[in-house]
Amino acid sequence: MENGEREELLRALGASESRLTQTETAALDRDGYVVMPGILNAGQIADAREAIDTLIAQARLDPTWHAGGTLHLNDLINEPAFDAVWKSDRLLAGIVHIIGFDLRIGSVAYRAPQPGYGAQALHADFRQGYRGEYQVATAIVALVDFTANNGATRVVPGSHLPGAEIPVPSDADTAHPAQRSITCEAGSAIVFNGHLLHSGTRNASQETRHALQITFARPTAPISGTARIENATLERIGNAAFLFL
Repeated sequence: MENGEREELLRALGASESRLTQTETAALDRDGYVVMPGILNAGQIADAREAIDTLIAQARLDPTWHAGGTLHLNDLINEPAFDAVWKSDRLLAGIVHIIGFDLRIGSVAYRAPQPGYGAQALHADFRQGYRGEYQVATAIVALVDFTANNGATRVVPGSHLPGAEIPVPSDADTAHPAQRSITCEAGSAIVFNGHLLHSGTRNASQETRHALQITFARPTAPISGTARIENATLERIGNAAFLFL
């Protein structure tokens, strides 16, 4: 698919810089991330949570599915309950601001650290401090409130900037002196540059922290979690499916 065709599809979904405020674009440029409240409303959150409960119940019937301490589900593009996430015009506008219209979408996925789990070492999804055009970006959508103790995402602001090479501790529970833990209300999206140092933190609460994660990349850049799209999904989402190919 040509760049112009991808732009046409994204603009049809409402992905326009006009959907962002100057404060939001400045934060993406300077810090490498922004929090967008209200990407999902209460009804959409409830629908997503109900669909996840059903999918996890089905997955538990599969003897090859190993949940572990952090629950994972992939290929949620095939579930209509999640269309509101990857079709969000403001979310897509933030991603386009980072990597441009020539992008593809990876798998719409679910990640939920259970109590005591979820800690990751700080990392970038693409080379930190990349000097060329930014290649990847990510959106994490909160399905519960992200609090300081339930495994909220942490970032190192500015670590995405060209030439920035910031040493990080290898231990997942060691804090970086410049890190920020991002707290937000359910329904919010954290949109961030894939060159930014970030990670999940350990869930110290008594509840599972439910979230969706969508990855984006330029067509030539490596991306994890390429979606497997079912025929029924192709019929449902039409030409938008080309954004996943």
